[in-house]
Amino acid sequence: MTVSTWQTPLFKLFGLLVLLPGTVTYLHLYYYTFWQYEYCLVGPPTSIFSSTRLKEYDLVVAEGTNDNPKIREIHNEFDASNLYGIYAPQLQKKKKGGDELDRRTFRQKYSFTSMHSSGWPSLTQAAMMISAPTSILSKYSYVYDGQDEARNNQHKILFVENDGERIWCLRFTATGDKRCSSPLSNHPKGTIYQYPPSGAWYHSSSSDSKLPISISCPTPSTTFPSAIKTKHHKQQNAKQNQNVKFLLHHPTTTLLLFLNTFLAYQYWNHRIPPSSVCKSYNKICTQHEWWRSFTGATAYFEPLHIGFKMMSLHTLGKELEGGFGSLIFLVYNVALVVMCTMVMMGMVYGRLVWTRYRANGEGEGALQEKEKRLKETSTVGYSGVLFAWMVITTLERNQATCPVPFFSDVCFSTHHVPGIPWLKFNIAPIVSLFVAQFIMPRVSFMGHLAGIACGFGLHWGWGMPPLEVCSPNVLIGGVYLIFCLGVSRRLIPVIPFSGETASTDDTVSGLESGGVGAVSGHNNQVSNIADSETEDAIMTGKQRKKQRELDEVLRKQRTLLLIRNLIGISSVASVFLFDFTSSLVLSQIILLAYFIFGTQSSCIVWTHIHINRAENDMIDTEKDRSGVLWRGYVVASTLGIAVDSMSMASWVVLNTIVSADRSPRVNLVSACLFMVVRICTNILGILVSSKILHDFGQVGSGIFIQLFSWVISSSKKVGDVLFLSQIPFWTAFEGRGVRLGSRTRAT
Repeated sequence: MTVSTWQTPLFKLFGLLVLLPGTVTYLHLYYYTFWQYEYCLVGPPTSIFSSTRLKEYDLVVAEGTNDNPKIREIHNEFDASNLYGIYAPQLQKKKKGGDELDRRTFRQKYSFTSMHSSGWPSLTQAAMMISAPTSILSKYSYVYDGQDEARNNQHKILFVENDGERIWCLRFTATGDKRCSSPLSNHPKGTIYQYPPSGAWYHSSSSDSKLPISISCPTPSTTFPSAIKTKHHKQQNAKQNQNVKFLLHHPTTTLLLFLNTFLAYQYWNHRIPPSSVCKSYNKICTQHEWWRSFTGATAYFEPLHIGFKMMSLHTLGKELEGGFGSLIFLVYNVALVVMCTMVMMGMVYGRLVWTRYRANGEGEGALQEKEKRLKETSTVGYSGVLFAWMVITTLERNQATCPVPFFSDVCFSTHHVPGIPWLKFNIAPIVSLFVAQFIMPRVSFMGHLAGIACGFGLHWGWGMPPLEVCSPNVLIGGVYLIFCLGVSRRLIPVIPFSGETASTDDTVSGLESGGVGAVSGHNNQVSNIADSETEDAIMTGKQRKKQRELDEVLRKQRTLLLIRNLIGISSVASVFLFDFTSSLVLSQIILLAYFIFGTQSSCIVWTHIHINRAENDMIDTEKDRSGVLWRGYVVASTLGIAVDSMSMASWVVLNTIVSADRSPRVNLVSACLFMVVRICTNILGILVSSKILHDFGQVGSGIFIQLFSWVISSSKKVGDVLFLSQIPFWTAFEGRGVRLGSRTRAT
């Protein structure tokens, strides 16, 4: 195999798993932060709030004196932290002879008032810094215009012009504290100062004791009227094209609309029956086809069905995505697909138990027929997730909701529990469920009811997992791992190598721990045989072949253990660099668990194939289990690598406020280097897993091979080069040989 045959697949893996998600995330966050909302990010020049610094500050507060210079320095640091946050431009009327973009005032919109020591944020944590959901899901302090006018006016970025000197200053009205930019250069008349300059801003006084701040704003900071007119012309063209505007401002909704429509066309074009992709209790819970959670949610087979659902998705996405933020909205959509399926399967299981409980002497045949009908009832469509978002919009509206079509007077208001304002309830979604059931009796009642339950749970914070657990690299990989470990496993009967050297119990225990004990014991046994037969000058061909196979098993085992140790080291380092509850840590722990169990299962299969010479039907069960585990690793690792690259992109864009909200233990360059090493380690695991899947004939079929075939095929080409088998295809002059042309004498 030439070098070019494996370089291209390797570049393909890095391009699709690392570069593409990272680039898309970087462009989206940059557009959202600096172009769409024109935010200015204010934070410390470096990450100064370490855990040691926070302890020193606690001692300062307890002492209550400012005589010590070190104490004054720490006070200055935390006084400057009041200025940190996100500043948004204020609308102003167009002045005569000027422009509405000239010398605008920027007011603090988000403030990071609770300093805490932590590591670099995950993708969801970084996205939460710049998006404030309209519901209780936001954990950051949000300054609403008009609701807290006193606080809103305390922090401003103003354009100051005195005696011909032009500067931008950030002012804290309560204390008069200011941080100003360097004096602006002499610009020609008519220059428009639309944004503050990025960089380090220092205290207005000549004293160096005050800590500077770092500010990141859109560019360019200055422009000319001709450029403004060109920009206005482009903006007007963009406003006229509402489709382009919707695409830029609602990328998640656009992605979901395209995905559902594209899959509906593919199902129709390839004449795929609904039973192949639908959600049903028998397929998911009995036959363990868990991928149906996603195929069933995105499957449509009638034009009217997909038409109504896509119109509802367009309306709800347009209303909700701007409040949640595109990335958070995407994470919750994926999580709701999984949670709605789990709740629905729980409802079906409850009905099965209730049906058997209320049998009341009913015949066994009739009871089994009812259970079979419940288990085989199938559903398709995005209705469960849409009903969950319908609950969110209903609870967040300030007006009554009218769920019955053509009856505008039948409306329901939102109420909350006295003393608990966030615990809201509205009966409108439940009324919509019964209306839909009356108009279209074929709709899935339990599927819609599961969506309503998930919607209330998401808004109340009950039942739904935390946001970090909802991240796809954690939720999908974790749920799949739990189901994998629940798959029944038949213990393979083990034949001991010899009655004197090994017992059956010892061999079984060695195999259950990864096959290490059995392989090592057999290696010693072969050595003893060789020592006892020293009178033979040449080992027989069978012994040499068996020794080579044993060496090959040991080599494979050492390779898996090495990669497992690398993943374990990266998991421990992740705990140090990130929050323990961060999705970056949880996903790496899940990958480590996959690799540990996959290594054990693979060693068992190799031991019985190459050493015990077990029949194929004896190890088919363990091969199936190994295939399930390694396919789960491919899915979880693919999602984990993509989220890791997206998290790195968010660090680059939001580095200023990351340092303001939290205290990373290492700088940005060191954190990115560690993530690159971690990504390479996980890709190495994918290379090994794909090779094992092909060797065992467990590549799989269905949705897995449709979505991950490019990962499996590309990684196998690279893995064949890196993990080339050491067993030769044939060997010459092996064994005791026979002289050609000899003639046997008759006795």
